Amino acid sequence: MVKKLALAAAAVSILFTGAASAADLAARPYTKAPAPVIAVWSWTGFYVGGNVGGHWGDDRITPAANPVAWGVAGAADLNAFTRTNLHPQGVIAGVQAGYNWQTGNFVVGVEADANWVDGTATRVQVPPVGFQVINPLDVMTNSSKQTFLGTVRGRLGLAAADALFYVTGGLAVGNLKTTDTFCSFGAPCIDPGDLGVVNSSVTRAGWTVGGGIEYHVAGNWTVKAEYLYVDLGSYATSIPGCANCLPGADITVNHKFTDHVGRVGVNYKFGGPVVARY
Repeated sequence: MVKKLALAAAAVSILFTGAASAADLAARPYTKAPAPVIAVWSWTGFYVGGNVGGHWGDDRITPAANPVAWGVAGAADLNAFTRTNLHPQGVIAGVQAGYNWQTGNFVVGVEADANWVDGTATRVQVPPVGFQVINPLDVMTNSSKQTFLGTVRGRLGLAAADALFYVTGGLAVGNLKTTDTFCSFGAPCIDPGDLGVVNSSVTRAGWTVGGGIEYHVAGNWTVKAEYLYVDLGSYATSIPGCANCLPGADITVNHKFTDHVGRVGVNYKFGGPVVARY
């Protein structure tokens, strides 16, 4: 009998305890779990970086001999056989810095870079068969290279998650070095009086357009691949008439320089990602 009473009392106690706990839970207000904090990449901010790649230049050379000494027919012959296109090509490497503003998926920015450029092209040309007005052993030599390229460009892009697809364009400034020579009265020019030489180093301002893709890889780091077309315009040098030549034997050499640049780079953006709740 005592044992049955004890069991009954225990059952009643458990029943009331459970009911009290349920009532207590029902009385507590429901609190929603906080939204997770997620770091979202934003292209907005200042960045610096470096790049390396290749360039494929084109120097369109168009001579114009003075007909005073060469004669009209001789100048026409000389101009015809000395026209050429030189293609200096090699490595390009440099640094860049810029700033982007992102609104929604659209990104607007500005970037400046300075680059060292390598590569020289040279040609030696004698009159081909059929040019009988001038000495068939006369020789013109041209050499062309680019040593520096800097740009200041706007960028307009479309962001897709961690990728940025963009077009770019703006000012280009380059340093070009050329050597133009003409050996009269037949090669080789043993007599220095038979040789006219002009060495030129000019800094030209022009324009550039291109496009590329940049990708956020980790932390504040991005990588990019880019193509630029560069036009540095035209300029002229003048080979003086040789000492043994008739007066007025100078030759103007017109150079028009364009370049194709393909490169990859890495950037570090200051400011980090944007912290947002989802």
